[in-house]
Amino acid sequence: MESIFTYYNKLAASYDENRFANSYGKFIHQQEISYLNETLNKKNTKYTLDLACGTGRLLQFAKYGVDNSPNMINIATGKYPNHNLQVSKGGSLPFKNSFFKQVYSFHLFMHLEINHFSQILNEVGRTLEKGGTFTFDFPSKSRRKITRYKAASWHGGTQIGTSDIHKIIKNNWELVNYRGVAFFPIHHFPTKLRKHLLKLDNFLCRSIFKQFSSHLIFTLSKK
Repeated sequence: MESIFTYYNKLAASYDENRFANSYGKFIHQQEISYLNETLNKKNTKYTLDLACGTGRLLQFAKYGVDNSPNMINIATGKYPNHNLQVSKGGSLPFKNSFFKQVYSFHLFMHLEINHFSQILNEVGRTLEKGGTFTFDFPSKSRRKITRYKAASWHGGTQIGTSDIHKIIKNNWELVNYRGVAFFPIHHFPTKLRKHLLKLDNFLCRSIFKQFSSHLIFTLSKK
């Protein structure tokens, strides 16, 4: 079976077009951008890390980025030549203790085992200052339980819920916020209708039903 590294390194050249140029990708992108705009402190950009930055889709919010794929980093560097972008694994970050004020990571942990997420969480905690925030996403366990969805491989194979988050963070972190992404199964709707559903979808993704969204975005604060 092809590894996550090989898969994304090969996909790098067509990643932006393949994943986010279509109406479904744009829908997801808008919701993620909206959350980061609401959550991140724009004054701390120079002390912010995009973990698994890929081709740089969200690098406007950070001055630092790491990714396991050299091909992804090459493309991101072309977009952001003045950023500090490096090839690195999330479990061993090349930064000093308490260097960052904010770290965020999207579309990474759904491909990894939970114990790997815990290892990376510890490493992120090492590089974050006290009170610093870590924002990340996972497929929703509640949603997948209802739909009975099971991933065929590592690709999007891991899901999580708020109770799991509380067990993992223990006494080192505080869950300060979370919201959903894609409450509606947008990929099943006609392309022309998707953009008209965004406002209602955003509302439901912030409502008491948000745990039933396709994905969940969490923000933790380091104690």
